[in-house]
Amino acid sequence: MNAFDVIVIGAGINGCSLAYVLKSKGQKVLVLEKEDIASGGSGAAGAFINPKISKSGPLKELIEKAYLFALPFYEEHFASFTTSAPLLHIAKYEDDNEKVEYFNKHTSLEIQKTPKKLSGMLNQHAKNFSSAYITRSAIVEAKEICETMLKDVSYERVDVVKPEYKDGLWHIQDYSAKKLVLCTGGEEEIVKEPYIKLRRIYGQRCEVTSDTKMPASIHHEVSVSVTKKNGRIAIGASHYLDKDEMPSKEEGEVELLALAQKSVKLDNVSIVDSFVGMRSGSNDYLPLLGAIVDSSRSISNHPEFLKGSKEAELSYHPELYMINGAGGYGFVLAPYLSKLLAEYLVENKELPAFLEPERFFYRWAKKEASL
Repeated sequence: MNAFDVIVIGAGINGCSLAYVLKSKGQKVLVLEKEDIASGGSGAAGAFINPKISKSGPLKELIEKAYLFALPFYEEHFASFTTSAPLLHIAKYEDDNEKVEYFNKHTSLEIQKTPKKLSGMLNQHAKNFSSAYITRSAIVEAKEICETMLKDVSYERVDVVKPEYKDGLWHIQDYSAKKLVLCTGGEEEIVKEPYIKLRRIYGQRCEVTSDTKMPASIHHEVSVSVTKKNGRIAIGASHYLDKDEMPSKEEGEVELLALAQKSVKLDNVSIVDSFVGMRSGSNDYLPLLGAIVDSSRSISNHPEFLKGSKEAELSYHPELYMINGAGGYGFVLAPYLSKLLAEYLVENKELPAFLEPERFFYRWAKKEASL
């Protein structure tokens, strides 16, 4: 039996970041993934490192903390796969203008007037909307980052069906560990709990070459990256809530290029590659981070949960945790969420209560009683 401190299921950016951070804290970690590293939503992500442009709120504040943590994290540890550049965020709709203008007036981040060179590259459609020019941003190479994170971590391709907990350890085939962390994104849940419901978001990213050299990234109709260290420009990622709405790969490429050209003039564009994937979001748009409540045992022990009580003691699956539901901010949030969870698992530091999955248990239990 191969024994570990922690088994992480899922080799997207959440699983890879967590494994990397746990390894740095002296933990023996195994990552299990049924496909290739970053083969799902992480591989198709735009992988932009930027703040959320909005008015105040817990999600905006969380993403800003994560963004300020992630920028130096990628720049210092994964410099060859990180292209740092300013970001021009342009409101997508007229209704978003007020939100962007509010951000400009109230943000503590460094913003400047859009440089003339970049402004001159914009099409009139983009100039019709309010914008924020943020001096610090980045884009990372999704697959290469994930692969590098696992360079010194044990990794196996295994389709995990049903982990078993016995004698104080989690068992999966010939592997065992004290702790198990689920980082499975929008895939089918390995440990099913009725209160955990994730939104699946489908999208596509293109990698192109162009005679146009982008001096900054632009977020508008779609995201168009700075010209990266590898000479490419990333365009994406599209968003579809229903898989059946997704265009074919070729149609998606045409759509992404057309939307990009509404914002910025790109000359002599050639598609190098494109990626399609599925990521996950939560119903309240905040990620899920922490221990997983055993709903059946909790209600059996304390039926008052069905009456809306939050006072009784919850029962948890033993040593079972998760990171999920980051939506379109996976590469921004993953390093910060991994830091928080690693500190919790290794150093027993508290997690932010507003991110813990149990928040959905209370809502679900109260709804169940009314059915």
